[in-house]
Amino acid sequence: MPIKTLKALSAAALMGLASMANANLIENGDFEAAPTGSPSPSGPNWGVYQTLPGEWETYSGAGIELQTNAVVTAHSGSNYVELDSHSNGGGSTNSVMYQTLTDLIIGNFYDLSFWYRPRTNNGSNDNGIDVLWTGDTSNFLSPLSIANQVSSDYNDWVEYTAILEATNATMYLGFAATGLDNTLGGFIDTVSLTDRPVPTPGSSALLGLGLVGLYFARRRKQH
Repeated sequence: MPIKTLKALSAAALMGLASMANANLIENGDFEAAPTGSPSPSGPNWGVYQTLPGEWETYSGAGIELQTNAVVTAHSGSNYVELDSHSNGGGSTNSVMYQTLTDLIIGNFYDLSFWYRPRTNNGSNDNGIDVLWTGDTSNFLSPLSIANQVSSDYNDWVEYTAILEATNATMYLGFAATGLDNTLGGFIDTVSLTDRPVPTPGSSALLGLGLVGLYFARRRKQH
C-alpha cells in the first residue's frame, strides 16, 4: 500500500478516535427530543413530565418542567428545563432529575458542561441548581457544586464546567433545584459529558487534594 495512503488512513483513524473521545455521553442533553404528546415544538409552551427521552428520570419532586422558548429563548434549539417545576398536586416543586451512565471506565475523568440561566431576581436563594454525581443513588443528594445567581446579574446563559471522576462503571448524573419552592427557578440547557483520558496539569493538584468534581467554573456567557 502506498505510503501516502497509509498516512491518510492513519490520520483518518486518529480523527475517528478523537471523535469517539469527544462524543457526548449524555443522551438528549439539549432536551430537543420531547415526550409524546408534549406541547407544540414551535412554542412558547411548557409541560411537566416524570421522564424525558434520553433516559432523563425524575428522582424526587414534581417532575421535569420542559419549556419551549417560553420564559426565555433556549440556549440551543427550542427546549430547556426548569426544575423548580409546576405542581398540580402540592408538595415540593423543587425537583431532581438524573440520567444513568453505563460502561464508564473506573478511574477515568470526564468533562461536564452545562448552560445555566437564572429566572428570578428574588435574592440569592431562588434559582439554585445543584449538580449530583455518584455511583450510588442512596447518596444522590450530596451535591458537587451549585449554580445560584439572580437574573439582574446574569440575564443570559452562562456555561458551567467540571471535571468528574468515574468511581464506578455505572454513574448517575443529576441536577436538582434548590431554594424557594415557588415554581420559579434556574434554567438548564445543553448538557454534555465527554471523556477526558488524561488529567490536565491544572487538574492534577485538585486530584491530589481529593477535589475532583468540585472544580466548577463559570466559563463564559452566551454571545
